[in-house]
Amino acid sequence: MNTDALQSFIKTAELLHFGKASQACNLSPSALTRTIQRLEEEVGQALFLRDNRSVALTDAGRKLLRYARMTVKDWQEFQESLPSDQAVSGTLSLYASITAVYSLLPKLLEAYRTAYPDVQLELTTGAADKAIEEVLSGEIDLAVAALPDQKHPRIEFLPLAETPLVFIAPKEAGS
Repeated sequence: MNTDALQSFIKTAELLHFGKASQACNLSPSALTRTIQRLEEEVGQALFLRDNRSVALTDAGRKLLRYARMTVKDWQEFQESLPSDQAVSGTLSLYASITAVYSLLPKLLEAYRTAYPDVQLELTTGAADKAIEEVLSGEIDLAVAALPDQKHPRIEFLPLAETPLVFIAPKEAGS
């Protein structure tokens, strides 16, 4: 059973922003729009009210959101209940700063998906200074972001990389 469309719908309903939801789902905006349109065709009703400035759930969208959350949760619990020959499976929710998304995550996620193909990754992006808050809330399993000025005692920090920063300026004339 493929629950990707329902998961994309859930993320869009939570964020009420197609651009942010497409990033979180690792989809292009047009692919996310097509996914939502297919769901709307299956339901036979609009799920979102959209204009140039805002996105809101319709009554049908709110009903589907409850159903989608239950369905995805039940499916994940079912998958986790099956014997898996010691394979790692489940869902890993990851929060990443925009910088990490573009610099570190592509290689890290590729290696992770190769090592753990049965783990469903849920990526949320945002400001680095929100990473600790996201992990402490319990909604996110782990975060990849710049090291904060102050560490939190309930959070473990493991360095992934050191990013060299350099000053770039034009050469002086005559040097």
